[in-house]
Amino acid sequence: QAFDEVKNTESVISSGPAYEQVQRVTTRIVNSALEIDPEISNLFAWEVVLLDDGAINAFCLPGGKMAVYTGILPVAGSDAGLAVVIGHEIAHATRRHGTQRATHSVLTEIGIEIFTEGADFSTDEEERELATILAEVGLGLPFSRDHELEADRVGLIYMAAAGYDPREAVGFWQRMSAGGAGAPPEWLSTHPSDTTRIQKIQALMPEVLPIYEAALISDS
Repeated sequence: QAFDEVKNTESVISSGPAYEQVQRVTTRIVNSALEIDPEISNLFAWEVVLLDDGAINAFCLPGGKMAVYTGILPVAGSDAGLAVVIGHEIAHATRRHGTQRATHSVLTEIGIEIFTEGADFSTDEEERELATILAEVGLGLPFSRDHELEADRVGLIYMAAAGYDPREAVGFWQRMSAGGAGAPPEWLSTHPSDTTRIQKIQALMPEVLPIYEAALISDS
């Protein structure tokens, strides 16, 4: 329903070079994910749309419904750069991060109720606000950052197996960092800092480059 709403309310591009690029890269990454994780074959109804919007963004809903905004295409710069984005978003779905976040939110709410039940604050609103802030900074944000880093790693594996050079991820995130401004400190963000992300990606190269090289041999 959420995906249908996006398609009905946003400007969807359904032809042209950018559309073909998004479809081409997504198909290769999805096929790669299915080969690596065959148990997901019946779990997702994969579909991607290209939205005519300058936002530097993309998303994948838990059911495998994806959207890429035209604003991110110049940052991606190539099929391999776009594969960084698509691989990351597909990894969020295959690793069930949306479901895990929903479960985590419920457990956090229960924890807040337990914490505030015996607290001595001047108002109920005050105690709940403090508990919510502590829970988000101490639990919710690190949880989200872990998901982002896991999606980076799994996405690199997917793109490498699809024949896209995973080293392109370093350049992509360097371009994202150069274009960003006013990012909050990492401990106050749902995402790792660009510096942390690039360092983690570079450290993953010994794991993912052999996958890429094997894919090139297989294609030749």
